[in-house]
Amino acid sequence: MQQTRQWMTPHEWMINGNKQTEWIDNRGVLLWLAFYAGGLGGGLYLVSLFFNNLIGMALGWFIVAVLKGGLHFMYLGKPSRFWRLMMHPQTSWLSRGLWFVLGFAGLGFIQILASLFFPEQAALIMGLKIASGIFALCVATYTGFVLNNAKGVPYWDLPILPLLFVACGILGGFGLTVAIATFTPSVNMAAAEMGSRIMLIVNVFLIGLYMFLASRKEAIGKQSVLYQIRGGISPLFWTFVVILGMVIPAIIAVYSLFTGEATSVVLILGVVCEIAGGTMLRYCVLKSGMYNPLILKKA
Repeated sequence: MQQTRQWMTPHEWMINGNKQTEWIDNRGVLLWLAFYAGGLGGGLYLVSLFFNNLIGMALGWFIVAVLKGGLHFMYLGKPSRFWRLMMHPQTSWLSRGLWFVLGFAGLGFIQILASLFFPEQAALIMGLKIASGIFALCVATYTGFVLNNAKGVPYWDLPILPLLFVACGILGGFGLTVAIATFTPSVNMAAAEMGSRIMLIVNVFLIGLYMFLASRKEAIGKQSVLYQIRGGISPLFWTFVVILGMVIPAIIAVYSLFTGEATSVVLILGVVCEIAGGTMLRYCVLKSGMYNPLILKKA
């Protein structure tokens, strides 16, 4: 008996990169904002620990516990079942992330209250700061590991991504600390500005290195990079990430370093640009993610 073979017609999504949309379009916008809120809040808390700035600690806690937590809760299709996500920390970075957020929210809240009402308990407060700082670092970092775990998206499957995310969060933390220092003398303005300059250089280096490594990671990784710098989201990348997030803060940082005459308005403008750039960097990374095709093209 003659057998008839049926060949499946390869469609475009089978041979070309297929952009992921679940984590960036429609309700995915909430997840994008939650990812950045975690990095920013965790970064601000860590920077505030360094300066022993209770205002910054409280603001960092609010950004993580209220903004990030609220955005994640709004993203869930069935919020009443969120507790099920906590049951698999041994296998799921999303589950670990929820534990990190809850741990930071609880310990950070206790630490802030203890610092306000029991300042004489130095040993207790120091222990709470160390524990809260560890959880803050985990909150700022874990979203990079979440994306690393999506093995079907080569653009995300790079070990440098968690480091890039936490560096971006710390840059935003230094920026907000500079803004706080313009209103209160409790923060060393010169040290906060220097930290911001250093982290700006680190972020520029990491962004460039990340995109270079991604461009060399399979054809689909290069396609993601090209989509970001030449494709549909290139205006967002060059305007917000490069010009607002890097160039303008760099100009303000150099001007402030050599003249020391930057006004509060100019410094806050630089902070706003840094945060806008960091937010849109997360957007570009999520939006540029493409799944590997089912049928690999021959070289």
